Amino acid sequence: MVACVMERYCQAAVPPPVLLYVDCDCCVSEGATSKLQTRGYTTDAHPLYPTFMGSLSVCIFEWDAGDLSLLRQAKRKQLMQEGVPAITDILVDRSISKKELGLYCRRRTRGEDATICLAERLLQELWGANGRDLMGVPLLDEVCMEHIWCVQKRHVRCIQDMPGVQLYTEVGTTTKAGVTLMRYRCARGSTSLESFHCHLNRFIPAVPAGRLEQVESDWAAASVTSKPVSLLTYSGDMAHCVNTSSLKVFGRPFVPTFRPPARYTGELLGVDYLLSQTGQPLVVDPDSEETENMLEDVDEGEDGEDEGFGEDQTYHCVKSYR
Repeated sequence: MVACVMERYCQAAVPPPVLLYVDCDCCVSEGATSKLQTRGYTTDAHPLYPTFMGSLSVCIFEWDAGDLSLLRQAKRKQLMQEGVPAITDILVDRSISKKELGLYCRRRTRGEDATICLAERLLQELWGANGRDLMGVPLLDEVCMEHIWCVQKRHVRCIQDMPGVQLYTEVGTTTKAGVTLMRYRCARGSTSLESFHCHLNRFIPAVPAGRLEQVESDWAAASVTSKPVSLLTYSGDMAHCVNTSSLKVFGRPFVPTFRPPARYTGELLGVDYLLSQTGQPLVVDPDSEETENMLEDVDEGEDGEDEGFGEDQTYHCVKSYR
């Protein structure tokens, strides 16, 4: 997969990324594996699960002291302007939302040693009475979690920020209560899947499902307008064919606002890419028991809610930063 990513940059004559985030095989020794068949926690529906994940994020990241101090100063002045009495440091911190922290404050990893120390302290606390709900159900399976932590502890080094690589970009400023705050965009903040969906929307000429109402509105407006439009179609293939013929006959495109699709580079996407690694054709028997079981697993997966880190996500897989 990494080789294919690098090939894309090479074909586009663009410098390759200097940092690439992955979710597996980051430091597995040659010939070794780190697959775990069981989880170390009982269920992500446990009432202490969000607290555990948030605390784990704190073990990994720390806020920039200068950015946080400036945001606290702005928030304190804002509360004073609103006439809030008895403003304390605790009140100021509680009034700062996670969105404001992510927008105005940068984060950095604490370092390998500090993260390991804090994570082990967190696990020790949750193995006791503090890790049980009101019914006495433990959040963590101590035996499984000890094994998982023993195996995964070496990956703490992999999630540390690379020295010399700036992960934040300044995107503007905002003034709050007379205090100027810098707004930042972080390279760790979005998943590769989100970026890929955006890329699909740009290079495949089609009408997204969310624009169906807009399409119907355009058709309704075109039916009553006094000036007919040049081409009443939302088909990319048809618009491209009409423009090609118009260039040959009239020397100009019939629909100048249409952008033709980019040239196919031969790159495989989705299932085609996965099958290219195995060399096996895609064969699905809709009446087979295997297909029925697979569909049942998909239905069950859609019902669950992955809370994860919420707004405090640690890092995401296959996200390049250049």
